[in-house]
Amino acid sequence: MDNEIQYVLRVQRELKNFNISEVDSTDQGKAYSNFYKICIAIRDLFSLVTLLTLNRSKKFNFIYSGEGLCYKVDGKYRDRILEDMALENLIYINRGRDTIITSVNGIKMYNIGGGVKLLSFIFKFTNKKQLSTYFAYKTINGFILRLANNPDVYSLLYYNLNGLSLVFLKQKSKFKLIEVQHGTIINFPTYAKPSEIKIADVFYVKNQETIKYLKEHLNKNFQEINYKLLPYPKSEAVDKKGKYILYASTVEFNGIHPVFLEYLNQLNKDNDITVFIRLHPREKDKIGLFKNQVKDTRAKIIFDESKNWLESNQIKNLIVVSPWSSVIEDAADNGYKAIILEELGKNRFAYLIDNKKVIFADSLEKILVFI
Repeated sequence: MDNEIQYVLRVQRELKNFNISEVDSTDQGKAYSNFYKICIAIRDLFSLVTLLTLNRSKKFNFIYSGEGLCYKVDGKYRDRILEDMALENLIYINRGRDTIITSVNGIKMYNIGGGVKLLSFIFKFTNKKQLSTYFAYKTINGFILRLANNPDVYSLLYYNLNGLSLVFLKQKSKFKLIEVQHGTIINFPTYAKPSEIKIADVFYVKNQETIKYLKEHLNKNFQEINYKLLPYPKSEAVDKKGKYILYASTVEFNGIHPVFLEYLNQLNKDNDITVFIRLHPREKDKIGLFKNQVKDTRAKIIFDESKNWLESNQIKNLIVVSPWSSVIEDAADNGYKAIILEELGKNRFAYLIDNKKVIFADSLEKILVFI
């Protein structure tokens, strides 16, 4: 138990030192009381227990997701990460403690956040108070998966409290734990050190370089782990007259990076430039801030709200710009030029920077030369 606690605390400390919040995205719609969240969790857990009890022999695919890992189409949630894998017998579980999602892809989603809040409060009066939320997730997930028949469990990131609870479940040998890459893995702190415990049975990742990195870092002590590549969407993009830029935001900047904003503000009416702005999932509610920042620019501004920018993009000569979004890696993998604006991004994507297709630009002058 002590080793488990120390491991969880270390991972949380690494995230904090990296200035990355572990907290799930907050609900961008209605605000719910804790009492209501608890009632919804009890209802959904009862429904899920009934489903699993009546289907003891059926094999399910459990997907732990949340608002930040989904996108909305006509007000309805779609799966942003796993939809294209065409999995069957799905059970979606909303790990978010402050969100309630009724369904994803038309499939019911079971909300456990209220139950986590209730148990976390109770554990604060026990010897589990140091990591009360973690143990709340572990208790609920252990209860659910104990009833399932050798399921495949998709955890989209192991390093939050829900993901870590799945890693340390006693009945882990009774299910296959699968991690699916949703951001950048290479040089991200929670993947950098060899783990003393096997994180997952299978890793779905974007490229061979990431497989190599995992084998030499996080999974160094567990060479039997299986790796599979996530296919990128097939592109039908063509060269188009003019200049086109995709700006991918990052939460930590609370708006557009000042160097890129300086670039936008110096444009004149003769510049034929279109800028697509793609907001981080946790910044969807800040669209007003971004619109206000670019209201005076001479560039044509379009907010990209598509499920996947690679899938929707039709412009081959597109340039991707971001402080350190994982969109940089997607761009490099698919042959697009990219500009990294922040020192943290420079360090994180050092393996991609070649000063030809991918550059680090911390000044307006460097951006102007590249674009």
